[in-house]
Amino acid sequence: MKPIPQVISMLRSTAEVTDIVGQRIFADNPPQDDDLPIVVLTIPNTNARAALDNCQIRLYAARMRVDIVCETRGQAEDAQEAIEDALVGYTSSDSTHPIGGITVESGTSWQLITPADGSDERGYWCSQDYFINYARE
Repeated sequence: MKPIPQVISMLRSTAEVTDIVGQRIFADNPPQDDDLPIVVLTIPNTNARAALDNCQIRLYAARMRVDIVCETRGQAEDAQEAIEDALVGYTSSDSTHPIGGITVESGTSWQLITPADGSDERGYWCSQDYFINYARE
């Protein structure tokens, strides 16, 4: 299984995360509804780290971005901390894309989301980058 589905599966089975965001953890594009909270994981770039087996690249370090949108800043902070705790040091023994570890790459960026329609239904968005190291078997 590719890295992002593995990470999503792990987060969806971590009580500290699901107590805050439920099962609303997605890859790349969330559903087009207005339900919050929501977590979106993306891999914007990947770097090959080593060449093995007749020059076939098999080890990667990818930047994984985790975006969280919640109704309150406190909820977003709690979600960000729970997700960071679950991700840092996570490894897997997947047969095709084993994850060797995930580390924090950056601090957290914050933004208040103000709706264009002038309503009071604001949201709090935070984003944090990680390095995810994995192999391709």
